[in-house]
Amino acid sequence: MIILDPSRETKEEFASRFAHYSKFLGQFNRAIDTVMNGCVKMHVFSPSGRVIYTVVGRSGEEFIDPLKPFCSCKNFFFGVLGGRNQTCYHLLSYEVAKESDRFDKISLHDEEFESFTKFLVHDLTDREDRGV
Repeated sequence: MIILDPSRETKEEFASRFAHYSKFLGQFNRAIDTVMNGCVKMHVFSPSGRVIYTVVGRSGEEFIDPLKPFCSCKNFFFGVLGGRNQTCYHLLSYEVAKESDRFDKISLHDEEFESFTKFLVHDLTDREDRGV
């Protein structure tokens, strides 16, 4: 099936294309919603081509490294690293976004890399201080 206009695709139609991920019960529906709402961000720095991925979730923006795989969320730390879950919905959202090419692509200049990463780290650590 070819979708000409992804914005007209229903949640059920979109989810059916990724049924192979439905084994991740609780994470699957959240991942589908996350991608459809444009919450998987690809921050592309130029001219270097460096890319940082983030996913906006309930607690704020989470940093992910899909190659490790790694996510800054609490579920990854306690659930995935603790052996209860195979993945978190942020990493699953990345996989769905990659397969459907539905990233929110944000272009930044290399000169912004340091300030962006500092802000991201500050946001993540500040959230922990607030108990979020």
